[in-house]
Amino acid sequence: MRILSLYINSFGKFQNYKLDFSKNMNSIYEENGWGKTTLTAFIKSMLYGMTSKTTRTKYTPWNSNDAFGGALVVCVKNNNFRIERKFDAKKASLDELHVYDLKTNLEINNIENNLGELFLNLNENSFERSVFIPEAELDEGFGSDIEAKLANLIGGTNDSQSYDDAMNILDMKVKELKSNSKKGLIIDKKRELNRIESEIDDCNIKINNIKEINSEIANIKKEIDVLNKNKKDVNQQILDITKEQDKKSKLLVAKKYEEDIIATKKQLDDNNYVFNGHDISTEEVLAIRAKNKELINLKYEYELKKNSKLANVDLEETKFQLGFKDFVPSDEDINRISKRIQKYQNIKGIITAHTTEPEKKKPVLAFVFLIIAIITLICGVGLLVYGFLKDNVNIRMAGFIVGPGSLLIFIITIFLFMLHNSKNQNISYGRVKSYDFELRQTEDEIREFFSKFHLYSSDYDNNLFIVRSNQQKYNEIKSQSNSNTEGLNELDLKIKKYENSVNKFLEKFNSTAITNEEKIGELNTHLRRKAEFEAILNQKQISYDKFYKDNDLDNIKSNIGDIDSLNQMINDIDNKINELNKNLTINSNKIVQYEIDIAKLDDLIDSKENILEDIEGLEEEYRLLNISAKYLESAQHELLEKYVKPMKDSVDKYVNLLLTENEEDYNIDVNFKFQFITRNGIKGLDQYSRGYQTIIALCMRLALIDCLYPNEKPFVIFDDPFVNFDDLKLELCKKMMKNISKQYQIIYFTCHDSRAIK
Repeated sequence: MRILSLYINSFGKFQNYKLDFSKNMNSIYEENGWGKTTLTAFIKSMLYGMTSKTTRTKYTPWNSNDAFGGALVVCVKNNNFRIERKFDAKKASLDELHVYDLKTNLEINNIENNLGELFLNLNENSFERSVFIPEAELDEGFGSDIEAKLANLIGGTNDSQSYDDAMNILDMKVKELKSNSKKGLIIDKKRELNRIESEIDDCNIKINNIKEINSEIANIKKEIDVLNKNKKDVNQQILDITKEQDKKSKLLVAKKYEEDIIATKKQLDDNNYVFNGHDISTEEVLAIRAKNKELINLKYEYELKKNSKLANVDLEETKFQLGFKDFVPSDEDINRISKRIQKYQNIKGIITAHTTEPEKKKPVLAFVFLIIAIITLICGVGLLVYGFLKDNVNIRMAGFIVGPGSLLIFIITIFLFMLHNSKNQNISYGRVKSYDFELRQTEDEIREFFSKFHLYSSDYDNNLFIVRSNQQKYNEIKSQSNSNTEGLNELDLKIKKYENSVNKFLEKFNSTAITNEEKIGELNTHLRRKAEFEAILNQKQISYDKFYKDNDLDNIKSNIGDIDSLNQMINDIDNKINELNKNLTINSNKIVQYEIDIAKLDDLIDSKENILEDIEGLEEEYRLLNISAKYLESAQHELLEKYVKPMKDSVDKYVNLLLTENEEDYNIDVNFKFQFITRNGIKGLDQYSRGYQTIIALCMRLALIDCLYPNEKPFVIFDDPFVNFDDLKLELCKKMMKNISKQYQIIYFTCHDSRAIK
C-alpha cells in the first residue's frame, strides 16, 4: 500500500495544503513547530477516523471556515482509491466518509469506517506499533493482534483470535458450568426437567378438547360460504353499474383528446408554411448548409489571395534583393560551377601533397667516403708527426702522400652530398609544375562566376551555398506568384457556381430571413419542429384510439340500477360474516394453541429422556475444558516458536546494517523480547544505552513489518526516530533508509538538517 497524495482542507494548523508523494523515498525536512506530527495525525485519521475526543479537540481548526478534514489518495494492490473525510468538531457520529475507486471514479458503497483495518489488516494501535515509527514508543511492544497476524502468516491458520482471548473463553465456560450450588447449567437442566413433566400433563388434557371445537368450526364455515356467495352476486351488480357510470365520465376525456389533436394539427400547418408546399428532407438541408459553408470559405480564401503580398509581387525587385541583378543562374549553371569547385579542390590537394617534403633517403655512399676521408687525414697527420719525431724521411713522405689523398676524398664526398640534394629537389618541382597552370585557370573561372553575384570570398563552398539558396527562393516566389493568379480565377468560377446552386435551392421557400445561412437555419428549425409535431400528433392519435377502445365507449347502457340499496345489502352481509368470523377465529386460535402445545409433546418426552444425558455431557465438558486449557497453552508456545525464527532472520538483516561493530550474539524469545547473549550471561536490552536501545527497537520494528507484509508492501512513516544517534549510526541509518525505500514507500520527517536524507 502506498500514499500517492494528500490534500488538507483544514486540519490543525494546515489549511488548503497539498502534498504529493514519490513511490520510494519522501524526506520532509522542516523545523520544529512546522506541523510534522499534525501531518502524521492527518494520515492516521484518514485511515482510522478520529475516535479520541482529545485528538478531535486538538486538531479542530479554530481560525478557518474550511471543512474540517481533507482527502488521501492511496494505492492498494495496484488499485487507486481516494479517501475523503469530513470531521465534525464534537461528535464522531456526524463524521462523513466517502471512498472512490479511481479506476471507475465511482463511489464505493457500504464501506467500513475503519479503512486502516480493511487495507492493512491492523487496528489503530497496531498501526502505530508497526508502520508508524516515531522518536519515542519504539519499545512498547507489538500488541496481541499483531502477534495473531504473525501467527496467521507463518502458522498458516485463518483463526485470528489471540491466545489470551481463547484462554478467557475457556475460563468463562468453566465458570458457566460450575458456578456454585444454586447456579450453573447443570442446576438449570434439572429445573428444566421439572417444567417439562408439568407441560406433558397439560398436553394430554388438551387433546380431548380439540374434537369438540372442530365440529363447531365446520358448521360456522358452511354458513359463511353461503353469505359470501350472496355478497359476490351483489358486488357484481355494483361493478356493472360503476363501469357504465365511468364510461359516461370518460366521454368528456375523449372530447379533450379530440380538441388537443386539432390544436396540434394547426401548429403543424403553421410550421409547414415556410416549406411552400415542397417536401424536403433534413439531409437536403444539411447538404445545402455544407455547400453554403464551402461558399463562405471560398470567398474568404479569394479575399486572402487577392490581398496577399504574392498577388502584387515584383519579380525584378526580388531578383535585385537576392543579388541576381544581371541574370538568374539555372540549375545547370550551379551544377557546372559545383563541379569546377570540386576539381579545383582536387588539384590543390595534389599540389599540396607533392610540395610537402618527402622522407629523404640517407646518402650512404657519401657518408662512407666521408669516414674514409677522415681516417685518411688522421693517418696522414700521424705519419707526418711520427716522421718528424723519428727524423725518418720515408715516413714523412708517406704522410705527404696520404694527406693530399684525403683532400681528394673530401672533394668526392662533397660532390656526392650535392648530387643527392639536387636529385630530391628536381623530383618535387617536376610533379608540381604539371598542375599549376590548370589550377590557375580553374580558379579564374570560379572567381568570374561568383563576381556576377558580388561574392569575392575565397570560401567557394559557402559562396555556392548562398547562390543556390537565393536561386531556390527566387524560383519559389516566382512559382507562387504564378500559381496565385491562376488560383484567383479558379476560385471566382467556383464561387459563382456555388452561389447559383444555393440561391436556386432557397428561393423555393417562404423565408423571412435575410442571409442564406439564416434561411438554411430557419429551414432546419422548421424541419425539426415538423418532425416533433408529427411525432406528437401520431402519439396523441394513438392514445385517443387506445383510450376509446380500452374503455369500450361505443357501447354505453342507459338503464342502470341503484348502487345505494346494493351497498346496504353488502353491509348487512358483512356484519353477519364478521360475527361468524369472530367465533371462527376464537375456536381456531384455541385449536392452534392446543395443537402447538400438543406438537411439543414428543419433543418434551424426548427432552425428558435426554435431560440426564445433557447433565452427564456437561460434566464431561467441564473435565475436557480443563484439559483443553492445558493443551492450548502448550500449543501457543509451539506456534510462537515457529514465527520467532523469521523475525530473528529479518532482525539480523537490519542489525548487520546498523551495528557493524557488534560482536555479541542475541536472540528473541516467544514474547518478542530482545536479549543479548554475553560471556556473563543473558542481558536485557534495558542494560544498554538509550541510543543502542533505539537502534534495536528500530530493527525489531522493521523486521515486524517484513513478517506482517510478505506480499503487499505498506508505506512506513518515520517521525525523526534518530535523534539519539551519533554521527556514525546516523549515516548508517540514512543508508539503510535508502535501501529499504526500494521495497517500501518511506515518509521520513525530521527537524534538523544533519538528519535530513538528500
